Amino acid sequence: MNKKIGFIGGGNMGQALIKGILKRGIANPRDIIVSDLDRNKLRVVSCEMQVVIAEDNREVIEKSDIIILAVKPKDIERVLKEISDYLQGLSASGSSPMVLSIAAGITTKYIEEHLGDDVPVVRVMPNTPALIGAGIAAISRGRFAGEEEEKIAEELFRGVGETVKVKEELMDAVTGLSGSGPAYVFAVMESLVEAGVKEGLPYGLAQKLVIQTVLGAVKMAMETGEKLSTLREMVTSPGGTTEAALGVFEERNLRNILAEGVSAAVRRSEEMGKS
Repeated sequence: MNKKIGFIGGGNMGQALIKGILKRGIANPRDIIVSDLDRNKLRVVSCEMQVVIAEDNREVIEKSDIIILAVKPKDIERVLKEISDYLQGLSASGSSPMVLSIAAGITTKYIEEHLGDDVPVVRVMPNTPALIGAGIAAISRGRFAGEEEEKIAEELFRGVGETVKVKEELMDAVTGLSGSGPAYVFAVMESLVEAGVKEGLPYGLAQKLVIQTVLGAVKMAMETGEKLSTLREMVTSPGGTTEAALGVFEERNLRNILAEGVSAAVRRSEEMGKS
């Protein structure tokens, strides 16, 4: 990719994306410029990845063909106000860079309203397994972004996992399911470890058993291509131990608890987009 890539925000997700871009040879360190209010984060990306460090966000805009907004949702309004005038000037001259946002709940319309017409905006919802190259990122483009910008976003995020294209009206659902999803899995794993300890297992052994069990189950789901219900039934013998456990889950309505949790995350994502 013969483009300069600018990051506004050098936190965990920004760093993961930079590492993925460099690992896949999408760009060279000298073609990536990063700004962040936290100078410690900038020292990390400078020392570990040898990318260019910007004095401020405006320098990122000046030197980039692609701008990645890798800041938290609470900071997005401040950043947009800071860069809007300069970006609108570039747009008026016909040289506006593409803007890619990974801020949860923030719509392309919201960003476009701050940055003005004709600025191509793409919204991406990644998740934290991107930190180890095993994430999944949903991509949707705004009014002024075309297939070219969409393909650029796909190429960038394939460096840290899988990508899917979705309509933007589904982005809040994606956020509630896969964006926050790793935390749900970790919460279930924590509970299983605690259950093992309660039954007399040492903590370290219980954790190892749970981690490998989850890893094996995920690999089975990916490699067999079977429905999840089919895989569950394969483990469940009539009158056996698994059936006894699943009976308790059904009785306590585990499915509904998980569904309500996802729904709460989706509603919160919607609220963040309106604030």
